[in-house]
Amino acid sequence: MNIFLKLAYVFFKIGILTVGGGLAMIPIIQYEMVSRGWLDTQQFLDILGIAQMTPGPMSVNTATFVGYRVVGAAYPHSVWIAVAGAVVGTLAVCAPSLLCVNLLGAFWRRNRDHLCMVRVFDILRPLVTGLVITAASLLVLECLWDGEARVMLQRLPDLRATTIVAVAFALTAFTKVSPVYVLLGGAGAGFVFGVLGFHV
Repeated sequence: MNIFLKLAYVFFKIGILTVGGGLAMIPIIQYEMVSRGWLDTQQFLDILGIAQMTPGPMSVNTATFVGYRVVGAAYPHSVWIAVAGAVVGTLAVCAPSLLCVNLLGAFWRRNRDHLCMVRVFDILRPLVTGLVITAASLLVLECLWDGEARVMLQRLPDLRATTIVAVAFALTAFTKVSPVYVLLGGAGAGFVFGVLGFHV
C-alpha cells in the first residue's frame, strides 16, 4: 500500500477511535507508530515534545510531525513530498471529528439528556481517565528508565530527567508560572544536559 494511503488510514483510525482528546491519543499513536516501524520510542517522544511546544492541539501537531517524518524517510530527497505527508496526516486525524460534528451534531443536541446517552458517557469518562494515566505512565517510564519496566525496581531513575520532571511538576502544580516558561526551561535544560554534555 502507498505510504500516503497507509498514513491516511492509520491517522483516520486514530481519530475515529480515540475519545478524550490529545492526551488520550498518545498510547494509540505510539502503538501504531512503533509497531509499524515508522518511529522508535525515543523518536516518538521527541516528536511529542515538539508537538507540545508548538501552537495548536497536540494530536494535530503530532499527526503533522509524524506525517512529515514518515514520508520524509520514505522520500528523503524531496521536502515537498514530506510536506504532503504532513498535510495527509493532519487532514486524516481531523476528518473523523469534522464528520461526526457535521453528521451527528443535530442528533446529539436533541438526545444528549437521553438515559442511553448519559450511560454511554458515564462509561467513557473512566475510559478516558485510564488512557490519560496510561499515556503519563508510558512517558515517565521512557523518560526516567529508558522504557525498561523490568528495571524500575532494580535501579534508580535517571537523575537529570528526574530533576527536570520534579521541577516542572512543582512549577506547574504549585505556582502560577506559565506552562510556556516551563516548556522553554525544560528545552533549555535538555540543551545544557545533552548538547553541552553537562552532567548532574
